[in-house]
Amino acid sequence: MSALSAIDLALWDIAGKHFGVPAWQLLGGKCRDRIRLYMHVGGETADDLAASAAAAVRDGFTAVRFTPFPHNYPELRYAELLEQMLARVAAVRETVGNGVDLCVEIHRRMDPHHASGLALELAKYRPYFLEDPLVPDSIQRMGDLQRSIPVPIATGERLHTIWEFNELLAAGGCRFIRPDVCMVGGLTHAKKIAAIAEAYHVGVIPHNPLSPVSTAACVQLDACIPNFALQEYTGEDLPPKSTILKQPLVREGGYLLVPNRPGIGVELDMDVVRAYPPVAKVIATPLHEDGSVADW
Repeated sequence: MSALSAIDLALWDIAGKHFGVPAWQLLGGKCRDRIRLYMHVGGETADDLAASAAAAVRDGFTAVRFTPFPHNYPELRYAELLEQMLARVAAVRETVGNGVDLCVEIHRRMDPHHASGLALELAKYRPYFLEDPLVPDSIQRMGDLQRSIPVPIATGERLHTIWEFNELLAAGGCRFIRPDVCMVGGLTHAKKIAAIAEAYHVGVIPHNPLSPVSTAACVQLDACIPNFALQEYTGEDLPPKSTILKQPLVREGGYLLVPNRPGIGVELDMDVVRAYPPVAKVIATPLHEDGSVADW
């Protein structure tokens, strides 16, 4: 599906450049002129995390995303872990106030029972969503969890097809879906998934592999669907990431402007791209104290 996604995105880019129009125009026209972003923030301590969130807000962002897990989370008992996670979320909320949405990332690290306990405790801080509280193996369990908690779940970055997303939505498994345009079949399939979600009154928060090209592709989808909610972002309009593009996307505060350039709105600078050869990623899986895998 990732290979098909790459081909699909390339074909929309080629078609847009052939006709001299943005891909969003070929996909039915835009619903908005700018795309609201959530910015990744982080820090080792609650104070560090709050300071990072405050810096993002000063830069104009109205939503921030973070994981409240301390670095030593595999070593902690549930009550200890819950206390530290709540302290981190509380610190961010107290620092940024109610004018900023909090996107809390769980990274599939909890079972349904403990995720429910966490969500009930987190509700008082009014998070915009709780992301991937469970592994996506059981749509039924995700539906059970969403129906039992007052906090919206955002999930779907590991799903691939309209059929998987339809089953998730039919089970009431989330309030926001997170299709990845680089994995679900490109813009063609992602727009179908968004339309199914619209029928369930579910918002779309596209997962982003976080390159300038994937961000540009996400923006094309975000522009043309009525149920868009937020876009994942980490600074793809800024160097060094943006240097691979001849002309990067334009950000104003916490928004990316929808480009009017043909295709997906960006072109690679191949001289710069060649200066960044592939780098092997070191896989360092967190482990529990008994040696079992802690992060799936």
